[in-house]
Amino acid sequence: MKLSYIISIIIGIIIFCILYLVLDFNVFFSAIISIVAYFAFTMIFKERDVVQEKVEKDAFEFQKLTNNALVNIRRIENIKKELDNAELVKNIDSICLTSRKIVETIKDNPKKAKQINKFVDYYLPFTLNILTQYNKIEDQKLTSKESKEFLLKVETMIGRVKEACELQLNNMYETDLVNTNADIKVFETMLKSDGLVDDNMNIKIERK
Repeated sequence: MKLSYIISIIIGIIIFCILYLVLDFNVFFSAIISIVAYFAFTMIFKERDVVQEKVEKDAFEFQKLTNNALVNIRRIENIKKELDNAELVKNIDSICLTSRKIVETIKDNPKKAKQINKFVDYYLPFTLNILTQYNKIEDQKLTSKESKEFLLKVETMIGRVKEACELQLNNMYETDLVNTNADIKVFETMLKSDGLVDDNMNIKIERK
């Protein structure tokens, strides 16, 4: 039996004892009130347990999300060390730096975590996969037309991934920027209405 049910039973018994033995209420009335109290507290504890389970599940999913992201970023960084193409390495550096900023952003504001599900579940694994294949081809020094085309295609794709990561980071701050701009406009209006600045937001200097 769950602790919450035991506590509800104890509360019901205590209420019955107070009503019947202390306040001298009718035994039937005392029993009814005690039963109602038992079910009421059972529901309260049940709702609390549901909320707690959701909090724990969300915390687990959040930790899983950030861990998966960081693991893939580290793997990408390790592959980068084995590559020869300087421009490709530069783009990978940018991807990893931006990706870490994205992870740090959701750590500071977990509510934004839902915005990066696709980034973590698709973008990073995809990047890791094509760089793994690229590294194999480059390492074997293959010179066939197909190999060269593949390497070029990956280099181009990594450039697009870099842009996608930067866009992802920008999008995460878009709402914050809109809200902050709205706050600034409200504050500017207050300053004007109080006669502290002119229409060009220049501070009015009171001359004595």
